[in-house]
Amino acid sequence: MGVVINTNISSITASRILSENRADLEKAMERLSSGKRINSANDDAAGMAVAAKMRADIRSLNQAVRNTNDAISLVNTYDGAASEIESILIRMRELAVQAKNGTYEAADRTNANYEYEALKTEITRIAGVSAFNRMTVASTSDTAGATTSGDKAFSFYVGADVAKSGNTVTFSSQALDLNKAVPDSTLNSVIDTAAAGSAITNLDVAIYQLAANRSQAGALVNRLEHTVSNLMNVSQRLQEAVSGIEDADYAAESAALARGMVLAQAGTAMLAQANQAPNFILALLRG
Repeated sequence: MGVVINTNISSITASRILSENRADLEKAMERLSSGKRINSANDDAAGMAVAAKMRADIRSLNQAVRNTNDAISLVNTYDGAASEIESILIRMRELAVQAKNGTYEAADRTNANYEYEALKTEITRIAGVSAFNRMTVASTSDTAGATTSGDKAFSFYVGADVAKSGNTVTFSSQALDLNKAVPDSTLNSVIDTAAAGSAITNLDVAIYQLAANRSQAGALVNRLEHTVSNLMNVSQRLQEAVSGIEDADYAAESAALARGMVLAQAGTAMLAQANQAPNFILALLRG
């Protein structure tokens, strides 16, 4: 190659390589300062798209966890009301057995009946007012607003992908107003021994029905607790995958930073040397 001064090839080469090294150095600094391997689409277009989809799934799964925990709270509210009604029914049966005994006068049974009737009223009240997020969980109302004995259905969304079936769990809250929920066998008063005997029979039916209702609620809570565990596991695995895609590896990036700094310093020094090369031509001219 001839000796020229218009085009300093060495300087151009050193400048190009220095520019590339500085770009790598800046990329390492960007990743180390942000903690992200992908800071813009051009870093990894495919990886960015996959990570965005996974982040959407993670946020939705975390919401599904909250949905399921809310569902557990609702069902536990129902079970709490049922537990209190169970205690009332047991006390009512105790009163009926007491009234069935022939050692009591009619006035004694009348006094026992006061409590018995009050407890029946409390069953209806608890069933009508037990609520979660202002939604009654143990009874429904007709168009006139009167409490009825019908069951109430709740639907819980416990997933993140509508394309997959099985992400909806339903709960049919069986009526807890057992004064109305046991047709043909109302919880009679205990004002005489015959009525007390009928009350015992009817109370056994009510207690059996209540136990069945609580069993269904408890089974659903156990199921939903497993649902929460699975959702949290899936969310964790997705977060691990997203981390692998877009988080910076500090060990690797620190090494890249050290390498880049050395190359940038060396490149700067070589560019300075290359820019001094044309001065050697002056020696030829002075000769």
